[in-house]
Amino acid sequence: MKQQSLNGLWQYRVGKGAWQERAVPFSALAVGHSECMRRFDLTETSDKVFLRFDGINYAATVTLNGHPVGQMKAYAEYTFEVTDLVTPHNNLLTVELEDLSPLFGPTTGWENFGGITRDVSLLYADRSHIKDVFFHTKLKNNHTDADYTVELTLSEEAEGDCRITLVKKGETVDRCSVPVSAKAVTRSVEKVDLWSPDAPNLYELTVELLRGETVTDTYVTQVGFREFTCDRHRFLLNGKHIFLQGVCRHEMVGDYGHTVPEEQIERDLRMIKETGCNYVRLVHYPQSKKVAELADRIGLLVSEEPGLWWADTANPEVADGALEVMRRTVLRDRNRPSIVFWLCFNECKFTEQYLKDSARVCREADPSRLVSGANCMNDEDTYHFFNLCGFDFYTMHPYANSPKRGIRSAKVLFDKPLLFTEWGGYYVTLTPSAIPWFIDSYYPLYLKNSDEGALAGASFWYWAEVGDYHRVDGACQDGIMKEALVDKDRNPLPTYDAFVEGWRNAKAGKRSPFVYQGYREQYGYTAEDSVEGMSPLTGHSPVGIDSHRETFSQILPTHLDVRHSIRGHYCALGPVLQREEAPGLSKEPYVLSEGNPVIFKGEGHTTLTLIGCVSAPGGYPLSGEYGKTEAEVTVTYTDGNEETFPLRNGIELTTVFTSTGSSRIDPRAERATPFARFHYDKRMENFLINRLDLPLTEGKTLCRVTLRSLTSESVLLFYGAYAKRRER
Repeated sequence: MKQQSLNGLWQYRVGKGAWQERAVPFSALAVGHSECMRRFDLTETSDKVFLRFDGINYAATVTLNGHPVGQMKAYAEYTFEVTDLVTPHNNLLTVELEDLSPLFGPTTGWENFGGITRDVSLLYADRSHIKDVFFHTKLKNNHTDADYTVELTLSEEAEGDCRITLVKKGETVDRCSVPVSAKAVTRSVEKVDLWSPDAPNLYELTVELLRGETVTDTYVTQVGFREFTCDRHRFLLNGKHIFLQGVCRHEMVGDYGHTVPEEQIERDLRMIKETGCNYVRLVHYPQSKKVAELADRIGLLVSEEPGLWWADTANPEVADGALEVMRRTVLRDRNRPSIVFWLCFNECKFTEQYLKDSARVCREADPSRLVSGANCMNDEDTYHFFNLCGFDFYTMHPYANSPKRGIRSAKVLFDKPLLFTEWGGYYVTLTPSAIPWFIDSYYPLYLKNSDEGALAGASFWYWAEVGDYHRVDGACQDGIMKEALVDKDRNPLPTYDAFVEGWRNAKAGKRSPFVYQGYREQYGYTAEDSVEGMSPLTGHSPVGIDSHRETFSQILPTHLDVRHSIRGHYCALGPVLQREEAPGLSKEPYVLSEGNPVIFKGEGHTTLTLIGCVSAPGGYPLSGEYGKTEAEVTVTYTDGNEETFPLRNGIELTTVFTSTGSSRIDPRAERATPFARFHYDKRMENFLINRLDLPLTEGKTLCRVTLRSLTSESVLLFYGAYAKRRER
C-alpha cells in the first residue's frame, strides 16, 4: 500500500473555544473535550482508501466530510475504509476527543495526556490487497532448524498468487508462491540464525500479491526465529534457561507525553540494555509500535498490556475497552520477535470472567506466545486465579521494606515460573543502597531453582521519572514520581549505580560489597563498643511492636526534610539495623513513648546495660533542655525492692541523629557512651545508638527492668538490655 501522511498542522480547539493551529501528533494535558480538524487532498488514485490512526487518548469520534467514520479507544491502532467518503480535493477530517470522562483510559496511576498522540495517515490500496500477515515459527532439531508459518488475511477481492520471500542480510533464504485461496503456508529453513538479546538476528519477510506478473500489494516486515517457553520454575529462550532482568518503562518523556520521538525511544532502549537488562516491561498501556520494532533490532525482550491500573473489570465499559485494546495490540505486534508474552492487566480489581476473557483474546489473536497479568494479590489468591484462568506463569509485586515478601511468594507460587513484574518502589529508591540487598536475595532463588522457592525474573519499578501528582510523599515529589533509575532527562539517579552494580555482582557470583562483605563500609556501620561476655535480657512491650512501628513512622519524618519523607518508609529504614549486630540485639528498636512502657526480664543478674538511649524526632542537642528527665528506669530486684534511675538529656540520652539539614553533628551524653554509628543515606539517615551502664545496688540481683517515658514531646529508642551474673 502507498501511504500519505496526515501529520502536520491541524486546527485545534478546547470545548467550543477558538480554533488555533496545533501540530499532530501531539500530547496535551487533559482538557475534557477537544476537537482537531484538517483539510486534505488525495495524492494518489486507487481502488481503496483507508484512514489509519496509530493512537489517540482516550476516546475519539471521527467524521469525514460530515459523515461518521467510527470511534476509537485509547492507545490502539484503528484503520477505517473511507473509499466512499473521500473526494479528490478539500476533504474535511474531524476528530472529537474525550480525555477525562471515559471510564477506560484515564487513571490516577500516572499523569494523563490527551490528544492525537501518534501518526495519522491515508493508505491507498488495490482492490486485491493484503490486510494482515501473521508470521510464527517452530524450532526443531535441537534448535538448529525451523518451520515458519505465514498466515494471510487478504481482501475479499484478492485474486492471483501470493509470493513469499525470506531474506537474511541481503540473501534470499527461501521463496515460494501459493494461490490466495491457501490462506497460510508453512515452510522449513535449515541452520537458522536465532534471535536473542545477545544476538538479535533479523530476517526480512516480504509478501507480494500478484495478478499475473503485476504486483498489486506488498507487505514487508522484520521477523526473527526464537522460542520462548516455560520449564517449571524458569523461562527458556531457544532451549536455554534465561533469567529476565528487567525494568518497567512508561512511554512518557517530559512534555512530549505519549508522543515520543523515535530517537528518544531508541536512546531509552539502548540505555536500558546498557544496565545489563535483557527485558523491558512496557507499562501499563500499549506504547508506540516503534518501541517493539527497535527492541527487535537492539535485542530486548518485551511485554505489553492494555492500559489498566486498579481498574474495576466488573464494569463492562472498562472490561470491554481493555479487551479490545489488548486484541488490537496483539494483532499489531505479534510479528515482533522481541515480544515474548502478553500481560492482560496491572494491579486490578479483576473478575474471574475478565481473566478468562483476556487469556482467550490473547490466544485467539496469537497462539504462539505466553499469557499472564501483572499482579499484586496475595499469594494464595494468585495461585488460585492464575491457574483457574490458565495463565502460563505467575507474577507478583512484592513491595516491602525487605526481601522477605518476595521470598515468601517464591515459596507459594512454585509450580510454574514466577516473575516479579515490579519490585523496588519507594522502599528502595529513597535508600538506594538497599537495592543490592534485594537483588542478592532474589537472584539466588533463580540459581537454586527449587520447589522450596524459585524465581524466573524481576522487573524494577521503574525506568525514568514521569509526572504524577497523586501518590504519597516519597513516591512523588513536586509532581514527579520519584521511584526511577534515571530522571526525566535520562540522567542517572543514585539508584542507577546501585542497580547496575548489584546485578553485575550477583551474576558474577559475588555478594554486593555494600550489603555483605562491605556492608559496614557502605552503610557506615561503625561499632564503637560491644556486649561481649554479657547475656541479653528478654524484652517486650504491652502494646506490641506494631504500635511501636506506627509511633516511630509518624515521628521520624518530622525531623527529616519533608521532600524526602514518607510515612512507613523510615519506620523500616530509619535507625533500624539490617542484621543482628550482637546476640539478642533487636534490629528494630523498642519505641518508648508516653503510656507505652518497655519491660526486660532478668534472671538473677547483678549488672545492667541498656543499648539505645537515644530520642527522636529531636533530642539533645537538637532540642530539649539539658538535664531534663525524659524517662526513667525502674529496676525491680528479686527481693521485691525497687530502684529508679532518671534518663536525662545530655547525661544519659542524646538524639538518635548525627546530622541535621546539611551539617553533621556530634551528640554526646556524660554517662552514656556511643555503641554504634550507622547510615543508610548520608543525605538524611545518619544515626547513633548509645550504651548506658547502670550502677545497681551491691549484692542485689535483677528480676525485672521497666522503662517509662515521662514526656509526650519525643520517643526513646532502645535495642536491647544486657546483664552479667554474679561471679562466684
